[in-house]
Amino acid sequence: MAGCSVLPGIGPKEQAPAASPTTSTPAASPGPGTPEGITSFLADYVKRNNAANKAMSAKLLAGYEGGSSLAIDKAAYLSQLKLGDRDRDHEPFGYTQPTPTAATVKGGGWFVTTAYWKGRSETSKEPTYLLFARDGESWLQMYAPDVFSDQAVDELPKIKTDASGAAVEVAQADAAGLMMSPAAFARSYAAHLVGKGTAASKSRFAADRLTTGAASTRIRMNPYAKLTESARPAAAYPSYAVRTADGGALAFTTVERTRRYDVRQGPQRNYVQQKNNGFLPGKYYTFMKFTELIQVAAHIPAKSAGPGQVKVIGSYSGITSGSGH
Repeated sequence: MAGCSVLPGIGPKEQAPAASPTTSTPAASPGPGTPEGITSFLADYVKRNNAANKAMSAKLLAGYEGGSSLAIDKAAYLSQLKLGDRDRDHEPFGYTQPTPTAATVKGGGWFVTTAYWKGRSETSKEPTYLLFARDGESWLQMYAPDVFSDQAVDELPKIKTDASGAAVEVAQADAAGLMMSPAAFARSYAAHLVGKGTAASKSRFAADRLTTGAASTRIRMNPYAKLTESARPAAAYPSYAVRTADGGALAFTTVERTRRYDVRQGPQRNYVQQKNNGFLPGKYYTFMKFTELIQVAAHIPAKSAGPGQVKVIGSYSGITSGSGH
């Protein structure tokens, strides 16, 4: 799926990864406590992913994905089908350099690891966070945010583990020792993403690619179209957080954002456009509206006397509906 296009359009093109599926058989326990275990698990995950991508099958997709990952990637399949991409050449992908030991939370309900996306002729320079949650005897991929290119990999937050080697989960409403709770972060960041919230609230976030890009698009598009936008935590999908070694937390949450562009009418005929997207395939001379889900990974710092800022370090997103005239 395409993201935004420059005017005539609404921002730089962003290529959403094709959905990541499985076979109908649920994924077995990965044994993420060992390098061999996580490597074997990711190899099976990639095999399932490529099988479903080739077939563009939502049924296969649901066998290995859940939460907002499933919603985003199902929408990507639908968009591709509407664009007539069923007969396109399938380009398989893989992951390389997984973290030697995945961080599994106490109780074993979910774990998070990182790996580098690898295509046919290129490998990403930044890792992808992969969060899997247990569903009965299977594991579902719930989050897959890509680390931003301006984020130094060696400065990514280290996950804290206890004496048994397990990571410590942070409840969504738990602000103990943190600048803010994961739930408070989700609410405040959603407002910040669309330029809302108080100056004090905005100052609690470090600059990141999502918010700076959104602000730039608002300014660039204003002469051509009136923008109405809203964002909120996507409560239908689970969020996760884990303690980090510096006393903070690594949080994964999903934001739902809706944007509507009403074209300014005048002697010059303006339009907005969404390229290569089955939901929004053409030019819109009156209005264009779309809703997207945005996964974010963020580091919430420990509470201290200093100013401190929450930093969003990665994202994965896709348009789930759109309309226009």
